[in-house]
Amino acid sequence: MASNWPLGAADLRKALDYQVGQDDAGELTLYMSAACERIDKKTGRRSEPTRHEVDGKVPVVFLLAARKLAKLWWTQDKRTNRTGRQTGDEIDPSEGVGGVDLPRVVAGMLADYPDRLYPVETP
Repeated sequence: MASNWPLGAADLRKALDYQVGQDDAGELTLYMSAACERIDKKTGRRSEPTRHEVDGKVPVVFLLAARKLAKLWWTQDKRTNRTGRQTGDEIDPSEGVGGVDLPRVVAGMLADYPDRLYPVETP
């Protein structure tokens, strides 16, 4: 298993620009864990946990993608910014919208890390 993966509550706290104690660490961990699991599924690491690792670490783009995805999910679900005010629909459309599997920006970051090198042929 990679030494820099999966990410935790502290990583999402940093992405959201929250201070320690300003949030529920368990809830942050839940969102970050879900983002890491989704990225593992997209890149084939779910079935092959060491896939795409170099020297026991996942590429930095995985870390950026997980932070971006968890932050987007958090913002969409909580609909608040870091000051606690309601943000309404201020989420940038290019970041993705609720209900979409992976936002384009995250899918683009992971495009170079396919789940399989060769497609599986069915008889």
